[in-house]
Amino acid sequence: MTRLMDIIGESVRDRFKKANLTSLENDVRKCILRSFARTGNPPAMQEIMAIVKAPSEYVVNQTIRKLHKADILTMQGEFIIAAYPFSAGKTRHTVVFADGHAVNALCATDALGIHFMMGEDITIHSLCPECYGEITIVLKGGRIISQSPASAIEHMQIRNSCGRKTETRCPTINFFCGMGHLEQWKERNPSIGEGEVYTIEEALEDGRMIFGDYIK
Repeated sequence: MTRLMDIIGESVRDRFKKANLTSLENDVRKCILRSFARTGNPPAMQEIMAIVKAPSEYVVNQTIRKLHKADILTMQGEFIIAAYPFSAGKTRHTVVFADGHAVNALCATDALGIHFMMGEDITIHSLCPECYGEITIVLKGGRIISQSPASAIEHMQIRNSCGRKTETRCPTINFFCGMGHLEQWKERNPSIGEGEVYTIEEALEDGRMIFGDYIK
């Protein structure tokens, strides 16, 4: 049986494939992602131009708009506010790198996927939607070194995902302290409907599948 997370992974790969990016356009995409990983924000225009050796601002602007249209990144007006797996705004998923700097992930799986995409050890701090307690996951060398609480799980809602994934799908993928908190949350939110539950190990493999070679 096909899982929701498998569908999400296929969707990410399909969007990237259908975008049919040129080498320069893909360099712009990777430059934006590396800036998000380094600073938590997209790079300035001059930084992109210098790194990718773009011939003009027009070319970079057109590329960014193409990436937005392909739902590879998200713009609000003239500003980039997200580029999977990163968000420029605060989310419930904070990823802390070994040097101490922190970035925001769009969803629980994205937070895990950053570990594989960047090839760096990270610590994830995420808030349970039910109790707002902190869930902490430490990742090193592709493995879960620790998780607290030990009962933590990942949940994805089954819902209509038409539209931009930052708005329709990402908010539905969250860590919970455990099944008890998930059930309490669902009782208080009957309109949520059904969903799928994954162990943190399963969610980690999904993060690897989706983002493991995303900037290679």
